[in-house]
Amino acid sequence: MSGEVNTTDETGSGGGKDFRFTDYNQRLVLAITFIVISVVGSIGNSIVIAAVAMSRKLRTATNVFVVSLAIADLLTNLFLPWNVIALLNEDREQWPMEESLCVMAAIILYTCVGSSVYSLAAIGLNRFVLITQPIHVYHHYYSKVRMGIMVMFTWVIPLFLSLLPLIFGLGQLGYDAKYGTCTHKTSHPLSDYYSLTQAVIIYPIPLTVILVSYVAIYVHVRAHTKTITEIQDTSESSSSTHKPKRRESTARRSISKRQVEITKNLFYVVCAFVLCITPYCASLVIPGSESFIPWAGAIILMNACINPVIYATKHPHFKKVMFAIIRCRLSAIPEPSSDCLRAQGQPIPSR
Repeated sequence: MSGEVNTTDETGSGGGKDFRFTDYNQRLVLAITFIVISVVGSIGNSIVIAAVAMSRKLRTATNVFVVSLAIADLLTNLFLPWNVIALLNEDREQWPMEESLCVMAAIILYTCVGSSVYSLAAIGLNRFVLITQPIHVYHHYYSKVRMGIMVMFTWVIPLFLSLLPLIFGLGQLGYDAKYGTCTHKTSHPLSDYYSLTQAVIIYPIPLTVILVSYVAIYVHVRAHTKTITEIQDTSESSSSTHKPKRRESTARRSISKRQVEITKNLFYVVCAFVLCITPYCASLVIPGSESFIPWAGAIILMNACINPVIYATKHPHFKKVMFAIIRCRLSAIPEPSSDCLRAQGQPIPSR
């Protein structure tokens, strides 16, 4: 059942166009990795979604995009088993089941990974407006209707990209015999163009938005901290008649610190995603990297189970709710929602 990895091309160098991921031992390791990611990620992201459903404290505009991100990661994990079947298939040249299942798995995979990137960009913009703009401006831009449109775009853009092979014939989706996965078929003459389109649209555009947003937040917070320090120094040297203003300044600073802490923890999610997606996008455009692409794909899929760990260990609000759910202590959830009260069998207060 085991085979050898052919990594030679016409020039005799490794990882060329004739590469085929045929080593069964490597395929087995990759399949096991996918199974672990699928199980851990499915449980973790389900808890994230349940946390927002159970606590009104977590029902914020930012967490609308966090839930969208969790849904994308959850779908990625739920459809990973199709790639496990593909990797363990003894007949490496053909998909053992209905081809439409493999096509669907490829569409879901590409759409969800792309939606994750755009959701992170939307989170970055959200934190930028919340931290740098007056609260009435924030509420104006993040009304329910506008948030719905934003979330829609985080899904429509990657969905359109994943459907390019079906709509315009730019490649072909399904079982790829070269790597033994449900992705796009590298045997198609336009396959390289589809890979390049993916790398260009999915990676640099939202990454630029993310970087600009968080750099702007950092600059604003530094300036804000400097201003607060100056106000505090002035207040301490003034008469006691200025104490109310000093208390007001302290309250504003406290709110700022709380939002900055949440923003910093969400930035950890961004850093994790960038670290996971960069090797894959680089492998799509760097010649001779075909032998690394299966493992780069595994790295990017690992991100689908990393985010819940970050929320549970770093995010101050998610941490408490998620651990209460894990320990089945729903009574410990702060500001429980009607769903949470219903799950506990408690009466739901009338509004």
